Amino acid sequence: MKILPFPLPGWSIIFFLVFFIHQIPAQRLARDLQVEVMINQGGYLPQSSKQCQIPGSSEKTFEVVEVTSRQVVYKGTTTAAGTDLGMYTTGDFSSLARPGHYYVRADTLRSYPFEISSQVYRNPQDLIFSYFSKQRCGGSATGYMTPCHLDDGIRMDNGKHMNVTGGWHDASDLRKWVGATIYGMLGLVRAYEKNEARQAGILEELKWGNQYFLAMQEPEGYVMSFIGGDVEKHSDSNRWTDNETGPEEGELKMVRPNAGTSMADMLIRGNKDDRIIRTDPLDLTGQFNFITAEALMAGITKKTDRAYSARCLAAAQNCFQWCIQKDYLQNPGVIGAALQAALELHKVTGDKQYLDFAIALASDLKAYQAKGEPGGFFYDSDTSQTPYHNIWNGCQHLIALCDLALAFPKHPDRPAWLEMIDAYTRDYLVPFTRKNAFGIVPLGLFQNPEKGGRQAGKYSYRYFMYPEKEWWVGINSNLASAGVGLFKAAGILQDENLKTLAQRQLDWILGANPFNSSTLVGLGYNHPKHFPGSTFLPRTPVIPGAVMNGLGGDEEDRPVIGDGWWQVSEYWTPMVAYTLWLLVILG
Repeated sequence: MKILPFPLPGWSIIFFLVFFIHQIPAQRLARDLQVEVMINQGGYLPQSSKQCQIPGSSEKTFEVVEVTSRQVVYKGTTTAAGTDLGMYTTGDFSSLARPGHYYVRADTLRSYPFEISSQVYRNPQDLIFSYFSKQRCGGSATGYMTPCHLDDGIRMDNGKHMNVTGGWHDASDLRKWVGATIYGMLGLVRAYEKNEARQAGILEELKWGNQYFLAMQEPEGYVMSFIGGDVEKHSDSNRWTDNETGPEEGELKMVRPNAGTSMADMLIRGNKDDRIIRTDPLDLTGQFNFITAEALMAGITKKTDRAYSARCLAAAQNCFQWCIQKDYLQNPGVIGAALQAALELHKVTGDKQYLDFAIALASDLKAYQAKGEPGGFFYDSDTSQTPYHNIWNGCQHLIALCDLALAFPKHPDRPAWLEMIDAYTRDYLVPFTRKNAFGIVPLGLFQNPEKGGRQAGKYSYRYFMYPEKEWWVGINSNLASAGVGLFKAAGILQDENLKTLAQRQLDWILGANPFNSSTLVGLGYNHPKHFPGSTFLPRTPVIPGAVMNGLGGDEEDRPVIGDGWWQVSEYWTPMVAYTLWLLVILG
């Protein structure tokens, strides 16, 4: 049968068909999917708040479709939302509680598939547990380059060797910042308390980390800063070592100095690659977090390992005595960490001195809280008009206040605590979450107008750190710590809206953001490009369970995903720990 009015050789027919197909691009051979509906890619608990965001300003009809049957199980209409982070409408399908696998559809747009289940946050928690095991430093059976850094380390102050092996690497680096990695203890203990079936494994991980923290405590009580960081210049101790432990404890091989010899070269034990311990005291927030971690460890091991429990408690008490000789009323972050430390010491000892200290701190903190419009936030000090904000532990003071109120429901000062919690959540956080479609909290308020900042009374506010400044990172720790605080406040104030907002912070981290990007590695889609480190080989691999720093912002405070930037894609322990904590309390 002829398909042309004239005969052609075989090769000519093939050429003609290829040419013909290329002239009709509208006749597609495959259909692209417009996956532009944003949801929590980790899924939802049956009774949790559930929302989606759809690009554009016009209201749309949306449907939730069951994956296997393709049956529509929910229909709704999106509503207008705050425009700070772009134009989106929001769809709410919280009433859908039936376990199953679904996706959201709105005209030609759809979401990634997601699950509704009472166990939906078990998988991300397990991923994060495994992350800590992969980041182990020392001679573990699980670290991604084990054994490593068996020769840590050499004291910076006197050149003597000191065994500070153990702990976890931080970020996409080989550093062991105590101030950052101590948050891992705080997140893992909360997971231990809520996961009875996993307690043995979590406790093993906690003890691995705590081996390092206990070793970094000095006889005076304080904790040293770090090993593996910056000694004389950036990243000069952020490296692999040969694991050669050299002479017996206390002996040193010394190198004759010359014009080019650095301190790191002179102070050696096994070989000159041994890393240097920064022996100066950690900042007070870190000191109080160490106390909290040790008090928590003393509590959970009290019945099973009395000697270990006693060691942890002694470490916490010694550090506490050192700290209270310092100016611990520096800012709301230090006060919050100190309040939490005192509260945990009181729980494990019953000693009234710690409770009195915590109550006094809560009273001190009240003087830092702003009144007016906007109000409810905290100033840097009781004499400052500069709003406080901290990207690592933005809501640690809120969490500590909530824990104090929960622990002492009949205390005469409790109404004052509730007033502070109410003002911070409902007068400060809640109004700003309504200004964007995703319901996330801001980074903070600024006394002087910030470039890209939006106006709020006499202040400006931003969601992201300012990228032109010397140092900035993504917002995952700020969001997750706020989520923990909001969830706790919801129970105390009996306000379900605050619990909904806690869910919104997790939703953003797990994909409900303008890039449809999950920033928990191993879960979801469109992860930011991996940053593997830059000063050592082999570099840090992609580690499932890592929580990245999080999305950043540009000069105009618009969200950016970066291109493998360390600010967005490194694996910082506070981000991992607070996200784990939020997953635990939500699910």
